Amino acid sequence: MGAYSYTTVSVEPDGTALTSVSLHPDERVSVLYPRGKDRAQISIAHAYAHVSIVPTNATAPTAEDVRVARKLADSFAAYAAEVERLHGLHTIAAEPAEDPAA
Repeated sequence: MGAYSYTTVSVEPDGTALTSVSLHPDERVSVLYPRGKDRAQISIAHAYAHVSIVPTNATAPTAEDVRVARKLADSFAAYAAEVERLHGLHTIAAEPAEDPAA
């Protein structure tokens, strides 16, 4: 399956809205995290879907903002490890078996 991204908005009968962004990126993904700009933020964009993560106050983050940022970093590190693990499993499975007669 190829790379794609999309955004959906669902509105419940009571008027409550849920917005979801799903990213299935490839090499065209853009991740921007400006450093030294006196503001904290990270933006991820792919196929016209765009997500920005910014502390409650981008220029003066709170201790809770730091905890949230660390939680996100830990979650992204765990995600990367899981992608690498699954890639390794499928790479091994895709390799041809050795010929015992050789």
